[in-house]
Amino acid sequence: MKLDAENVNHSIIPVELLHFLQQQNEVRKITVPAGFSVCQSGDVCENLVLVLSGQVKVFRPAETGRSLTLYYVSDNESCILTASCILNNTPFPAFAETVTSVSALSIPPNKVRQWMTTEPLWRDYIFSLLSLRMGDLIELVNALAFQGLDRRLANWLLQQSDNALMMQVTHQQIAEELASSREVISRLLKNFEEQGAVELARGRIKVLNKALLEV
Repeated sequence: MKLDAENVNHSIIPVELLHFLQQQNEVRKITVPAGFSVCQSGDVCENLVLVLSGQVKVFRPAETGRSLTLYYVSDNESCILTASCILNNTPFPAFAETVTSVSALSIPPNKVRQWMTTEPLWRDYIFSLLSLRMGDLIELVNALAFQGLDRRLANWLLQQSDNALMMQVTHQQIAEELASSREVISRLLKNFEEQGAVELARGRIKVLNKALLEV
């Protein structure tokens, strides 16, 4: 399942930097299948992956078995948590898993650090990525602190329906996105269906009336 959340497809890497990276002998092009665990909490980050195509989910699991999605890494993006761990020699504090098959550039840690002082394009890219992710995380904290789950679910459905009104997604997958339980998500979706906002089917949700979700 590929989720087109607000924090994907920013494509912030300059073309000149992409060309620079592709010309470096130390940078390898890799392909990773969907559902692959890229990094786990406590791991030492052995490289920084810049996604050329595909999507990686970065999330934090809880002791209750639930998880909270922090952000997605999509086309022409890198994981700022990985970059931070490499620059500060700290272990990875979350989990990263491929949502789709991913084609990417793998950059060794010594180059990640070296280019911060020798390559202005690289330094600007890392700082812009940091700014982008900080904005995403602030929005996430704001939603968790000040919005009810029904409002967060409605907003999530509106975001997903920007590209397609019919979504291939299970209630469990939505629960994992919103750090909730499948039972609670199912109940809220049933309420939305009774209001005429959505139509539910097995593994699918169709948005019928966006205005009702925007209330």
